[in-house]
Amino acid sequence: MKRFLSLVLAMLIAITMLIIPASAENYATAVVKGGWLRLRAEASASSETISAYFTGTQVTIIGTSGEWYYVLTPDGHYGFMNSNYLTVTGSSSGSTTTESTAYIYAANGKPVRMRSGPSTDYGVIASYSVGTQVKVLISGADWSKIRVGTRTGYIMSKFLSVTNITPSTPSSSYTAYVTASNGKPVRMRTGAGTNYSVISTYSVGTQVTVLEYGRTWCRIRVNGYTGYMMTKFLTTTQPTVISSAALNKNTVWPGETLTVTTNPANANVSYEWLNDAGARLGTGSTYTVKTSDTGRRIRVRVTGKNGTTGSVVSGWAAVQGNGTVGTFYQLKALTLNTTNAVVGTTLTATIAPSGATANIYWYLDNGTYLGYGSSYTVQPNALGRRIFAYAEGTNSTTGTATSAYTDTVTAGATPSIVLSSVTLYNYSPTVGTVLTATIAPANATATILWYRDDNVYLGTGMTYTVTATDVGHRIYAWAQGTGSTSGNVTSPYTQQVTAGTSYRIDSVTLNNLNPIVGQTLVASVAPYGATATITWYRDDSKILSYGATYTVQADDIGYSIYVWAEGTGNTTGSATSRITSEVKAN
Repeated sequence: MKRFLSLVLAMLIAITMLIIPASAENYATAVVKGGWLRLRAEASASSETISAYFTGTQVTIIGTSGEWYYVLTPDGHYGFMNSNYLTVTGSSSGSTTTESTAYIYAANGKPVRMRSGPSTDYGVIASYSVGTQVKVLISGADWSKIRVGTRTGYIMSKFLSVTNITPSTPSSSYTAYVTASNGKPVRMRTGAGTNYSVISTYSVGTQVTVLEYGRTWCRIRVNGYTGYMMTKFLTTTQPTVISSAALNKNTVWPGETLTVTTNPANANVSYEWLNDAGARLGTGSTYTVKTSDTGRRIRVRVTGKNGTTGSVVSGWAAVQGNGTVGTFYQLKALTLNTTNAVVGTTLTATIAPSGATANIYWYLDNGTYLGYGSSYTVQPNALGRRIFAYAEGTNSTTGTATSAYTDTVTAGATPSIVLSSVTLYNYSPTVGTVLTATIAPANATATILWYRDDNVYLGTGMTYTVTATDVGHRIYAWAQGTGSTSGNVTSPYTQQVTAGTSYRIDSVTLNNLNPIVGQTLVASVAPYGATATITWYRDDSKILSYGATYTVQADDIGYSIYVWAEGTGNTTGSATSRITSEVKAN
């Protein structure tokens, strides 16, 4: 045993002698270069990693072993670093760190939290947006100690970058397609909200150009029209659209099986078998006729799923048997009361033969859906187009029919009132200015459309609020007479829109940092006049709400709350509030 201990002691002495110590009086110092550098337990690239240190970290050289330095790091660790990645800077004079510059980075572009200690168990001091410049005081493999302004804390090292990396942004426009799980047409509106008027309606599969993407609404362009459509009704994958469904038989007997052929044949679809009383018979790809179906008619509704969109209904199959079959009709024709289509005229569709029933749909000659029902009143948006009706048999009626097209829609005879002018209240707008249009004569009525000098459609209504995207452009209004008013006029152009007074967010504060359930927290942005989008967060990363206020809920008990403000309109920059104490019960 003594011999063994003597051997071990001799080996330790030999290893120690391999490390040539620096002068005890004046140790050399070095700075990490080339990114992250590992501190290893032994002088070997295969040795265990103790920690890793960021470019700019200063270490104290205790000794050397070949191409390795034995060093002391700023956070008190001893180990070996490869000398090829260290720049010797001189002698140690008591300082153990050198500040280096880094930038906040997150692949998802979201703010990153600074904590009071090197663990997610520590409280959040603040959150910083991507690109924020920081000073690295102590760097480590998992956490680094940093300073931002007057605040000092810890941040996960993976969220630091030597260079300022900006997350990639999507191109300004891209192609998408209209989609809807129920297969029905989707509306395009004049603004981002269901309270705005409908410009047109587009069928599933229609190709559009997305000009501006939003979480709820996208601004799109279709066939020269520009407007807004809900994001959930748009997809970048060109959908397979169900165009038709046909049964294998028009007449069946109990015991026989009905099958359906779809176009396209490879589409993913669901099935719903129905009779002419509206009863649901089954959901399989086939249907075996029952005795109880005698005297009824059966058809199938086919609806796309899993990448296929649209919904179509097959023709009817009449069930024969010993019971009464009943009277059935086949649509033969669909006629209009007039082909002279003038704005304000009511078109009426009539189906043949007498006794048949059908659903009737109205369309423009470019495929735009107009409405449903046996009649349709021509609107100004049909000007320059032709209109037709399409009928699909219901109940005891099978088949479809299409009417003849009307003549090109015109404004009709000259009404008693003619638009003479449209003027604006303000011709020197800045961001945030509300432009108001006034038409003459005073008793005239008109639809007001707002445009920029690059022909971008801005909205409909008597007023328009100038946005930051209008800076550098001139704006004008176009008025089209309605009702008993005819004609159309264009206002003079405004001067080029300017940014006006611009702001940069300095801070966002909360009215209460010790919240209890039921209290309403209020966020205030500085400086006065700045505008921002306010997002409320809990310290478990859950988004609570949007807007200037938030009422504390029972679910928030035990969590802390903070807000993130991002400038809008003529305001730039972003800021994060102080985090509250943990929410308590009332």
